[in-house]
Parts: sequence; C-alpha cells; structure tokens
Amino acid sequence: MVDIKYPSVQYKLRAGAPMPVKSGLGNFVLHTFGAEKTHVDNYLCTNSLPSSRDFRGQGGDLIQASFSRLQDIGGNTFTGQIVYNPEFIEEDGLNFNFR
Repeated sequence: MVDIKYPSVQYKLRAGAPMPVKSGLGNFVLHTFGAEKTHVDNYLCTNSLPSSRDFRGQGGDLIQASFSRLQDIGGNTFTGQIVYNPEFIEEDGLNFNFR
C-alpha cells in the first residue's frame, strides 16, 4: 500500500506578554522575537510508523508523532501525524497581517 499523506506547515509567533503603551487607554504593544516554522505530515493512510531513532532525542529530526490503527484485515494500517523540528525565522518572513 502506498502512503497517503498531506504535508503542511504550521507557524507560531514567538512573543512576550503584551505591555501597555499608555496607562488607562487600553493600548498595548506585543513584543515579538521571531517565529517558528514547523513542517507537519498528516497521514491519511500508512503501513509504516517512525522508529524511536527518528526522534530528536535519538538523533533524528522528529519532535512528535501520533498514530491510530485503522481497522483492516491485516491490522497494520494507521492514520496519524508527524511533527518535525521547527525552524526559527524572523516574523517579517511570515507575510501575515495580524491586525
């Protein structure tokens, strides 16, 4: 069986707590210090699971994986998600309008 997967990218803005600009006016500024860009593979169907050597603590580049077994005759088909190590990028590279 061929793996059916949908690669995607998640972005997370790294920021500190909002700080008031002028007291009493309700205006705040958010101090950002970069962003995380994380590649994620969403598997609709697969017959292979990652091994423990594929994870960051064992020399690989995965930080998380979660799979569920699908009901089939052989009992070895899974659906799930693999999350890779994030890349740290400048928030200017996100090209999002946060207003």
